[in-house]
Amino acid sequence: MKLSMHMIANRIYFLDMEINLSDSDPPVLKSARLVYATDCAYIYAEGSDTICAAESGSIRLRDVNLAEGFDIIQSVFDFYDDWQQNILELVLQRSYQDLVDACFRVFHNPMIMFDADCKVLGMSSQYGENDVDREWAYLSRHGYSSIQALEYMKSYYPDHDFEYEKILPFHFKGTILNCEGITGALIYQNEFFLRINVIEKERPLNYGDYQILEMLLHIMHQHLEKKEGEKEKNAENSVFFSLLNRDAVDDEKLARKLDYAGWKVSDEYQIVLVCPKRTEMSAKAAEVLRTTIMNIFPESRIVGGENAFVLIWNLSKCGSFKRERVRLLLEQTEADVSMSLWMEGIYNVWHLYRQAKSAQNMKTWFSGETDRIFDFYKAAADHILLSGDMEDMVYACHPDVRRLWLREQEEKDGLFATFSSYLKHERSVLNTSQDVYIHRNTLLYRIRKIKEFLESDLDDAYTRNYMQLSVMVLELYEMLHKNQP
Repeated sequence: MKLSMHMIANRIYFLDMEINLSDSDPPVLKSARLVYATDCAYIYAEGSDTICAAESGSIRLRDVNLAEGFDIIQSVFDFYDDWQQNILELVLQRSYQDLVDACFRVFHNPMIMFDADCKVLGMSSQYGENDVDREWAYLSRHGYSSIQALEYMKSYYPDHDFEYEKILPFHFKGTILNCEGITGALIYQNEFFLRINVIEKERPLNYGDYQILEMLLHIMHQHLEKKEGEKEKNAENSVFFSLLNRDAVDDEKLARKLDYAGWKVSDEYQIVLVCPKRTEMSAKAAEVLRTTIMNIFPESRIVGGENAFVLIWNLSKCGSFKRERVRLLLEQTEADVSMSLWMEGIYNVWHLYRQAKSAQNMKTWFSGETDRIFDFYKAAADHILLSGDMEDMVYACHPDVRRLWLREQEEKDGLFATFSSYLKHERSVLNTSQDVYIHRNTLLYRIRKIKEFLESDLDDAYTRNYMQLSVMVLELYEMLHKNQP
């Protein structure tokens, strides 16, 4: 394991020494030597002291003879080699609590590891419940971050997204969080996997601690790149990833994740899909694209795929999707952008995800898109006709029609049947009133009530055709289910 001079100093911080190191101190040192050698720590005597020197500076061990000083510095290299091997074994075993405890020997400070859902995977057992701050006590008792702490972090550092940015310092002064330190995120296949926080308590954290944290995350990332890593990712990653792939979701985890975002299960959602036109992206390019998307759409949640990024947009919380920002995104990268219909219920995002993907595939059938973003809405009628899957057709129905249909199941006031007849008779009041056997004034009242419920414009020809097709699909769906034994 290659070390920096800061990493060496951190290991022997309890000795009487004088440190003179520059910030430019990369981890390139392979071992200790009594003669000068490239990429090695040069150990020599100066009076009664021993000097450990490298291009980035020096460490003076006071009143330590050369033989003892050399042994001390070489033992640091041996220690880190053994520590790295131990960490590798613990990562393979997924023994995260033991891994956190093993890291105490390098950080000498409290450390905590979270998964993508803010669940504690491990926290330094060297510290008791009341040894750090109020949030540490909460984590010790409940095993999850508190909503108050997450809200406090967002308000304290409004320009940072601690879920996605990699290694950052933090400095909190408050009743909930009262600590400072460094935090690092593990991003795997463009998706947030876990986070590690190191809190400054026993000794000041420095450049060497940043390097150790970066190395630790790199070791874990290398393990996840193995074939068995994909299963681990799916099992531990964000519940949003599971929702998009229609995997089983822990309802408690989902509720907690939504609470953190200030979202509700019943909110109205939409999916926006960003597919770079380059079929293959380097890890660095994917990281830059994710950061760009996060900066432009900070209120969304992002799930990364191998060749695309999925934005989960909460219309109830954030209003309509900010289409004008797409131009900013496309200035940064050449990409195809598509968006789904909108629908109530977080559990329906799987259907919305399929719609956004379908829109990407059908985009070439249409022309005239001026803002370089394609709506599934414009291809929904064609999608329904080509689908052949009744469930898929039902979820692809016009959102207004589907909401009116769902409302009918609760209210049972006949508005859906009235609307169906109104469309079939090309909005003729006379023919509709005769078809549904109600007085003209009663029909006009119902039509006014229906129009107040609708969000789309009935004067648009495509919208009317799409709505009429949706009515036919939903009526067919009802008939098929009614006739089932």
